[in-house]
Amino acid sequence: MASGKKSNRNHHWWPVGLQSYWSDRAGDVSWIEPDGKIEKKRSTRRKIGLKIHGHTIFRGSIWEDNFEDEFEIDSDVHEIISALYGLKPFGGTPAEFVSLIWLLRKKDRSLRDMCKLYRLDEELQRKLLLLVYSLLIRSPGNRNRYEGYPKIFGRDPDEEVGKGNMAQNYRSAKRLCQKASISNQYFVLMHSPLKNFIFGDGSLDWLTHALVANRINGKALLPLTPNLCIYFCTPMCMWPTHNCASLIAAPWMVDWVNEITQIYARDKLFFLGRPPKIAEAFRQRRFLEHKEKTDPLIDMLDEIAGIERCWEIKGLGASSPL
Repeated sequence: MASGKKSNRNHHWWPVGLQSYWSDRAGDVSWIEPDGKIEKKRSTRRKIGLKIHGHTIFRGSIWEDNFEDEFEIDSDVHEIISALYGLKPFGGTPAEFVSLIWLLRKKDRSLRDMCKLYRLDEELQRKLLLLVYSLLIRSPGNRNRYEGYPKIFGRDPDEEVGKGNMAQNYRSAKRLCQKASISNQYFVLMHSPLKNFIFGDGSLDWLTHALVANRINGKALLPLTPNLCIYFCTPMCMWPTHNCASLIAAPWMVDWVNEITQIYARDKLFFLGRPPKIAEAFRQRRFLEHKEKTDPLIDMLDEIAGIERCWEIKGLGASSPL
């Protein structure tokens, strides 16, 4: 065991690079808790979004292992975010703005009509997908789920089991993102210049479960910055010309994303600017999920990606804890 690994005890589940986008003018990152308490810390002090020895397995034994260094994707955060900001939404040029105004007057318009379509280059696609997986797998929400696996066999939750599952899942995801086929993957970028997204200690993750079968399959919704949220899905069929859509998210879409975020968060909601209004789901201080893996907003985003569904429109719902 390398001494460098052993001395590294501050293990971040939220990359410091991403935290910088949530900093206010004073350099502070703010969050709100289920009871309405608001706190903040200076992002440069690297004391936010971490767990002491959160990625150290069997600490103090001869089997001790530290997989914190495997999240080297964190060093590419600024490069990835810069590239995503460069994928401008429809309406950014004078001609597009006129077309957007015209579209807004159409009653039969679709969200896909209001998107600008792109083909991501392979390097960016692989890095972006790995960043998504890394944020989902090491989140407190999934850590809680991994630690709870022993309950299936009538045993108590186990932190070491959780860390072992986290390490195994991330290594599988990393291998797939770097080496496997990247076809049938679609990204929707929601840019919000008017209203801010929020970020929680849990996210909508209908994606990482497929790692058990060594597959990239499913969906995820993840705010990356206060002005950028990403939706990822795996359509059964794809257009040959594009695998990414970029659009301006209307305020109602931002509100909807934020409501979903509150379902999956338990202890903290990070925000920039005005604090969010606490929803009943977050007030329960439990990691919740949708009753079924469906949501009208997800259906609309699926249509952008070309996934045609005829599901009955249902409201948001929260079930028992994960």
